Amino acid sequence: MRNKVLLLVALLLILVSASLFTYPEVSKQVAQGQNDVVISRFDKTAENVQGDNGDNAGDGDGSDDGAADGAVNDEGYLINDYGEVISDYPVVFQKDLDRLYRDSAAYNAALNERQDMDVDFSVSALDLTNYGVFDGIYGYISAPSIGLNIPIFLGAGEYNMACGGAHLYHTSLPLGGESTNTVIAGHTGYFGMIVFDYLPLLSEGDIVSVTTYFDTLDYRVVAKKEITATETNDLYISKGKDLLTLITCARMGKSRCEVICERA
Repeated sequence: MRNKVLLLVALLLILVSASLFTYPEVSKQVAQGQNDVVISRFDKTAENVQGDNGDNAGDGDGSDDGAADGAVNDEGYLINDYGEVISDYPVVFQKDLDRLYRDSAAYNAALNERQDMDVDFSVSALDLTNYGVFDGIYGYISAPSIGLNIPIFLGAGEYNMACGGAHLYHTSLPLGGESTNTVIAGHTGYFGMIVFDYLPLLSEGDIVSVTTYFDTLDYRVVAKKEITATETNDLYISKGKDLLTLITCARMGKSRCEVICERA
């Protein structure tokens, strides 16, 4: 009997050890699967932008009467007259996206006049709900060489940082163009989530792409640095350049890993 108990304990210890060894990898696979689902939904929404349909699309005056005026529910799904969901994914309307692009471009232009880093980076550059985008996703960032594929949210608040890459307020929105620098921050080692865990594995020459409702922009890694948590020099716009800057924690939060990319 005693031998059976010892054997059972030994088996349990082996199982526990095996689960502890495999859990991080399994957790990462599950987390990446969740990212892929979110991004697939974004792609379907972008591929099926709704045309202007009377009061179902914004009228271009900057008001919030677009996709929310009875055509969709509060999650952005199409509904019928009885309030029943009739789409498999959220929808957006062309007039709303046109306004979003114009306002994004205006935001970027204003940064060229005055860019200040003494700001709250958690602030959202734009309120996406005003444009009929209710999931908070502006686009996504991908890098095939490290398996990176994560959504982009506006503002580096706690919730956004927990869900994907966070655009830092008072840096360029990812429209591309001369004299722009889009800065995206992401966690490393965040429980149950894959964000920028593999960012340090990027090498010079690797391609990083940013996809939005408007375009897919390809950037090439040109530099990788380790900086202090308070350094902001590389967050500023560099005149004439089209940059993408990615930042995550390093050395258990004591420093930052920074990857600088230039438009390919």
